[in-house]
Amino acid sequence: MLSYQHSFHAGNHADVLKHSTLCAVLSKLMAKSKPFFYLDTHAGSACYEIDGKSKHDTLVASNLPLNDATPKVLKVYLDIIAPFIAKSNYPGSPIVADEAITLFSDANEALQQAIDNSNLQLNELHPSAFQTLQMWMKPTHFHCHQRDGFELLNALMPPKPNRGVVLIDPPYEQSKEYNQVVESISNAIKKWPNGIFCVWYPLLSPQRVDRHSNDIEDSPKHGLSEDMLVSFTKIAKAANVGLLDIKFAYQSPSTDVGMYGSGMAVFNPPWQLDVCMEEILLYLNENVQLDSNQLSSMNWLAPAP
Repeated sequence: MLSYQHSFHAGNHADVLKHSTLCAVLSKLMAKSKPFFYLDTHAGSACYEIDGKSKHDTLVASNLPLNDATPKVLKVYLDIIAPFIAKSNYPGSPIVADEAITLFSDANEALQQAIDNSNLQLNELHPSAFQTLQMWMKPTHFHCHQRDGFELLNALMPPKPNRGVVLIDPPYEQSKEYNQVVESISNAIKKWPNGIFCVWYPLLSPQRVDRHSNDIEDSPKHGLSEDMLVSFTKIAKAANVGLLDIKFAYQSPSTDVGMYGSGMAVFNPPWQLDVCMEEILLYLNENVQLDSNQLSSMNWLAPAP
């Protein structure tokens, strides 16, 4: 399904969690001066206009204070997005990844050489989004594909080099996408058991107000993310890999809020990613959370071997 446009949600609380997690994972991956594989299965158009606030979610990314208490990785993320926000834009995952890689390798000749030999892939099926993606990423080391993201993931497994990360962030417009993610992860880990897989997912309120009748109805996709995490846990334990689950609840669920938060499930999380993300979660809860809910969390769903 190709109707989803990320621009309506660019820079919201979900992007803050997703992109700060991505920066944290890349910081750990680039601790070694070795080439790596990178794949974003649903890359979007790389950059989004954030004018016309009535069309958009709250731009949480612009509300993050930069001070001595800001976690180190979050400072990198803020350095990346600041020039874009100043021009009424917000960078998507491809640009965040590219900028983070550049910043983490700055003035390090060995790391820069490793990047030159890395295998960096982006994918987007939506025709217009793909064209924009190509335009933005042309000057970079990334290669762009216009294919079904799940199909491409399967085709590229196992990758070379045999270390790296996959970001999976589908729109979840259709309920079947949750099952597609589970199936894709299950197959990919069998082929690449040491790969880092980062899966973003929405946290949805159990009920919502119908836009036409104004009646309160059950949200049709409520619980699907939770079911997906149960499947992830089984996959991780069967493959004997660690699985770290990071949730940020921007606000409490209610009938007025569709997506009240989101999560990142990370298979094979790099060493001490949990320490880094715990610091970031605490910072987000203290600085941008809308209420005093206690729903944000970080848990090991499967222990690291």
